Amino acid sequence: MKKMMFVALGALSVSLAAAEMPRATPESQGVSSKAILEWVDACDAQLKYIHGFVLVRHGKVIAEGTWAPFDTLNEPHMLYSHSKSFTSTAIGFLADEGKVDLDERIADIFADKMPPEPSQRLLQVRVRDLLAMNFGSNPDKGARSDANNPDWEKGILARPMEVADPGRKHRYDSDATYLLSCIVERKSGKRTMEYLKEKLFDPLGMTSPWSTVSTSGTACGGWGMNMTTRDLAKFGQLLLDEGVWEGKRILSKDWVRLATSKQTATSGGPESDWSQGYGYQFWRCRHGAYRADGAGGQYTVVMEDQDAVLSINAGLGDMQAELNLVWKHLLPAFGPAALPEDSDAQAKLAARCSSLKLPLIEGKGAEGAALPASVSFGKSDILKAGEGRLVKADSGWVLEAQGRSLAIGDGKWGVTEWKFNDSNVEGCFQLVGTRRVIASGAWIDAHTLRVRWFLQGGIQKGEFDVKVTF
Repeated sequence: MKKMMFVALGALSVSLAAAEMPRATPESQGVSSKAILEWVDACDAQLKYIHGFVLVRHGKVIAEGTWAPFDTLNEPHMLYSHSKSFTSTAIGFLADEGKVDLDERIADIFADKMPPEPSQRLLQVRVRDLLAMNFGSNPDKGARSDANNPDWEKGILARPMEVADPGRKHRYDSDATYLLSCIVERKSGKRTMEYLKEKLFDPLGMTSPWSTVSTSGTACGGWGMNMTTRDLAKFGQLLLDEGVWEGKRILSKDWVRLATSKQTATSGGPESDWSQGYGYQFWRCRHGAYRADGAGGQYTVVMEDQDAVLSINAGLGDMQAELNLVWKHLLPAFGPAALPEDSDAQAKLAARCSSLKLPLIEGKGAEGAALPASVSFGKSDILKAGEGRLVKADSGWVLEAQGRSLAIGDGKWGVTEWKFNDSNVEGCFQLVGTRRVIASGAWIDAHTLRVRWFLQGGIQKGEFDVKVTF
């Protein structure tokens, strides 16, 4: 039985009491509310699928918001490669404890998983080479870490080595981070997420994190983590304060500086935030900043010179445009001293942040065809092209097809819980377990219902037309 519901169009309420970081007005922290409002408006106008943000200055939350039907402030969002920075931090805790040596060869750590005749190149790879994405093997060849591979470690280590001197050439590789997650488990004796809960999540009061896993039950490491934007902001503040949280040292200053500084060169033009170098699972940015970074625009940007943190969840294609708006609107807004309070601008900013919403499909006002009716529709990421049945519901419609029912809201969002499978094993970008699909629609002519849908807490989205057949 699929669980379906409809939610009214409008902003999901922002519960300030739910967040544990201290709060302050923007002006009290040297930032103009008008400047933040201009940034929010620019995001709304230019970034079609931004989902939520938290902005922190001097350790205090000065603005936050979420675009309905998303509620990233209170509900976990997929992090994709933003997960890598948490896996790196787990290695940092182990390094602080003296349980891992960054110069240790991975051939020694994974002696039981190495190919029968490992190459000399593979034998040279160290833990720090995985951290800096200087593995040297080809991530596009050999057995990849996916839901059908019974042993991800063996598959990754069997890939051909293409760099003569590993540790010298940067090549982005999510599977290298999976090996780091395996190292965390081998060195700590605990599951990666269990270890992070003890060392990071619990001390910071982060209650939302969870992760998909490999076939052996290890957290994917390079992807698969889920958490709220508020919890991401806490992580960013810990980094900004060089490992100190509420006056207590959680992580060593040396590790934070090592992980977030440039360890290897990356390619690209001077205006690209991907050409500024790579640390230990962190990207360097322009303007002296650095970031945790995930597909679709999952960011925690730490601006050290401005003593500020910005965490964002989104479902975008142009991630550079997302950063460009930060540099254009927010960066110059961080002043050196408190500003006079501006209650009018603060009220406008609060009202704007509490009423953010993604656009619904615009129809022509036609009531549409008589229902129920047989229908056909094109391929979508959640449905194959095919035929089905469209039924009228009190708050919209229900599409019945391919053994599923999809609630489609009329002037609001319909929410359906879809079970993709019984597994929590996730190859990159695969949908696992049970997720909520959010959809709304409008008749664009008398026989065509256009549907817009999102995956709750993810970047998957799309539109498709449902056509009444005769």
